[in-house]
Parts: sequence; structure tokens; C-alpha cells
Amino acid sequence: MKALNAIRLGGVDVLPLIEGGKGISVSTGLSSGHWAASGGVGTFSAVNADSYDDAGHLVEQVYRGRTRRERHEELIAYAIKGGIHQARQAHEISGGQGRIHANILWEMGGAERVITGVLEGARGLIHGLTCGAGMPYRLSEIAAKFGVHYYPIVSSARAFNALWKRAYSKAAHLLGGVVYEDPWLAGGHNGLSNSEDPQKPEPPFPRVKALRDLMRTFGLGETPIIMAGGVWWLSEWEDWIDNPELGPIAFQFGTRPLLTRESPIGEGWKQKLLNLKFGDVFLNPFSPTGFFSSAVNNGFLKELRARNDRQVAYSTEPVGEHIAEYGLVPLCFQVTRIPGISRRPRLFSCPIFPRGGQ
Repeated sequence: MKALNAIRLGGVDVLPLIEGGKGISVSTGLSSGHWAASGGVGTFSAVNADSYDDAGHLVEQVYRGRTRRERHEELIAYAIKGGIHQARQAHEISGGQGRIHANILWEMGGAERVITGVLEGARGLIHGLTCGAGMPYRLSEIAAKFGVHYYPIVSSARAFNALWKRAYSKAAHLLGGVVYEDPWLAGGHNGLSNSEDPQKPEPPFPRVKALRDLMRTFGLGETPIIMAGGVWWLSEWEDWIDNPELGPIAFQFGTRPLLTRESPIGEGWKQKLLNLKFGDVFLNPFSPTGFFSSAVNNGFLKELRARNDRQVAYSTEPVGEHIAEYGLVPLCFQVTRIPGISRRPRLFSCPIFPRGGQ
């Protein structure tokens, strides 16, 4: 195994080991603070993070607003307070070692307001912003306002090209690195494009090399690329370390930190992750976001897969193999009154349509 040397990241020398940011209050100030204290880069999630009162008790996120707008404002206030708490906790634990990053989802409602509020309330405690889940064009602008480095998450050279030309070239000095999140290997929501087949994974090396080749044309040959997705054993990535084709490389661990003592997830989930077998992780299309997502293939997902397998393709007109008409029996409702009971509808099949086809 090659020696793992420190790299320049965010203005300081750190180990090229980065904790991946995971939402739903899983990546906390506790875990990121300890990661940074060991000389790496800890990342806490600023996506509606938990906050605590002066006695250390969890603040329940109760929404009392009468309208959706009022409840949205409450959500943003909770998220800002939680993000500030996690940043302070991480800073105290790290003791000034390593780096502390905050992770935000660009397509999250109120994302700009949340991260701006967190950075204002935790000035000097956060060294970098990582951001994905969309095309975060304004990420560099927000980072420049507070003098922190930014780390966009992309899944292709094409995506970074668009971000650089539209916005990031104006704040190149604060681009701390580029996170390549492999769309087939990473957990959570994945950035598969319409031209990529979820069932036909591509090896990450050529895609990361294409990203580096593009970055070199922009004068970013020494800006680190952070490999995210599928990173568990560094021995599996030995040929990436000190590889002149790739340049400075760091590795982001998303799942592995979940197994540490600092991780807040239950022991049952930790044991489940330790005993996964090949094929237990499923890249599925069932997220309400419209993106593919990677998850453990549990009973719930198996039920969704079974439903999906029973779906019948159809078209409104004869096209290709769609040549047979499928007749549907119209359904009618009749309102009946039962003594002592209010009116209720009764469903039955109509032999014919009523007058006018209604």
C-alpha cells in the first residue's frame, strides 16, 4: 500500500480523507469534529440539522404556523439554528485541527437562506461548503461573501464545465476542490443523466480523468478532485494515489463513518451495514425527487419493485408493438340514502354511458 501524504485543501495541509455529508441528522458536529481532529476533513449536514437547548436537550421541531408560508419560515429558522449548533460542536471537538465543512442540498427549499444564516451565525467555524443535488451556480457567490472555500458535487466533466463557465471562473481562488460523486457507486440520490443507463455502470477512472483533463484547461491542475462513492478500502484505490494522470486526489467516505461510535444511527443499522452482501444495495427509481437513489434493498423497496414489475406499458395511439386495444369498463357512482346514515356513494359498472357520453 502506498503512503498517503497530506494535500493542500482549503488553504491548509490535511490528510486526503473526507467524511461525506449525509442528511437526516446523520452527519453531525460530533462525527465531523472527531474526523477533523484526526487531521482529515469532517463534514456535517446543514440540511435541517438538529439543535439543542442550553440544557443539552433536543429541540423538537414543532410547526405551529397556520399557513404553508408560515411553516416554511419556521423550517428555515430551525435549520439555521441547527446548522449553527452543529458547526460549534464540530469546532470545539476538532480543537482547530483539520477542516470543517458544511453540506447543503441546492434544490432544498430555502437552501440559500439556510446556508447564509448558518455562515453568519458560525463565522470562522466553517472552512468549506460542499453542495450538490442540482446545479449550484450561486455557491461560489455565497462562499465569496464569507471568505470560505467551496466544493461543488458533480457526476461528470460536462456538469463542471457548465458551472465553471457560468459562475465559478469568477471566484476561482476559493474553489477548494471538486467532488466527483459517481452516479453508480455513491449512496443517496445519484446524478444519472438521461443518456446514462442505471443498469450499465461505467468505471470511474475514465470519468475522473476526463474531469481532470477539463480542469487543466481552466488552470486547475492542482485543485484536488475528491472521489466519492464506493470508497471503503483505500487499498482498492491504490493506483489512484500519486497518479500523474489524475493529479491531487482525496477520498470521501460516506458509509463507513456510519459504523463509528460517534455515529448517531442505531446499532441495528450498523450491524445491517456490516453484513451486506453483493446485490443488497439497489439503485432504484422510486424517490419522489425524480432522481435515482441508492439504498439497501429492504422489504419496502422489494414491494415497490414488485409493483413496478406488474406495470403494463401503454400508449394512447397505436405505436410499435402497441396495436391491441384494451377495453375498460366505465364506473358509475350512485348516491344512496340509508336511514340513520348520511348519503354515501355506491360504485358499480355501467353497461352503457349516460346521455352525451358523460
